[in-house]
Amino acid sequence: MILPAKGSLMDLVLKAFARTWDWQVEYCRYILYELPTRVRGALLAYIGLYSEKGLTLQDMRAILLPPPPVVYEDDEDSHYEQERQGEFLPPGVVNDDFSCLDLSWSLGRSLKIRELSDFLYPPQAAAVVSTADPKDSWDAPDDEPTLEPSIPAALLPNLTRLSLALDPEYAHNVSWRHLLSFATHMPNLTHLSLAFWPEPSLTPNAKLATMVTAQGQVVQYGATGPYSHSLDNDWTEAIMVLNRLSKSLYRLEHLDLTGCGLWASALWSKSGHDMVDWVGAWGKVERIVMYAGYKLGEEAGSSEKARYEMVTENARRVERHVRGRRAEKGMGKRGIVVETDEEGKE
Repeated sequence: MILPAKGSLMDLVLKAFARTWDWQVEYCRYILYELPTRVRGALLAYIGLYSEKGLTLQDMRAILLPPPPVVYEDDEDSHYEQERQGEFLPPGVVNDDFSCLDLSWSLGRSLKIRELSDFLYPPQAAAVVSTADPKDSWDAPDDEPTLEPSIPAALLPNLTRLSLALDPEYAHNVSWRHLLSFATHMPNLTHLSLAFWPEPSLTPNAKLATMVTAQGQVVQYGATGPYSHSLDNDWTEAIMVLNRLSKSLYRLEHLDLTGCGLWASALWSKSGHDMVDWVGAWGKVERIVMYAGYKLGEEAGSSEKARYEMVTENARRVERHVRGRRAEKGMGKRGIVVETDEEGKE
């Protein structure tokens, strides 16, 4: 998402608004929904970055949904409130041109993927449908109505750009399993940021766990063990997770993996006949962002410099791998650009 230029009037206003959000959301609750789409989108991003607690589901409701009606005791005021509520257009109409959603630094901190998914893509509800036949008499008993599933409307029907970038401090609070479920609702997504996401795994807490089989053998409980990468160069689980993600997001063109350089090997490694599909499902990806995500200080030690350079080299290797795979399949014209830091610099 293109945010207001740093130091511009809009930038200063949105920062002030976000830093006093608890007060603003109460005072301005009845006008937030009617702000221009670009302002509401930027406001969501600024709340995540600059408010004390981060962006919550309640904050998203205040910006993307009509304000709740006010209950009055006076009949005249109640009638006015009903008329005012009727003036609000439905969310599907108001949010029709809402294509960019920047949730940077909120996921895992103040927002959960599961609740976000249920909010943006409401679960299928059952609608009451009457199947009653015409009555022979006015006092004949009513037939029982039946429940038929209704098609839920997406809150942001034209969403194509999404940032789920994490604050590294809260990276352990996110779930790839939940992300895979969430991704099934977004086949039209073209731009995605997974900056600072941890290594792809469905069982991250089982990395050190073992179990005893019926034959008395001690085996690794999860698919990825503590030495899977360092000794065995085994990226099987990460490849499987990324392939599942690619099958849902098959229109992706831009992927931001800033801060993910330490598991970049999964992007080119092979497990049997499986590898991340840069020709089919992710054949449209034309740009990958793989910055280290931190500055290399002037007093950095040799090991820290080596790690930084490894992240940079991993990005270059991803670029060579994707180009090679596409050339093998006769897709040489469909290029790939991998953005990364210059070696030894930010």
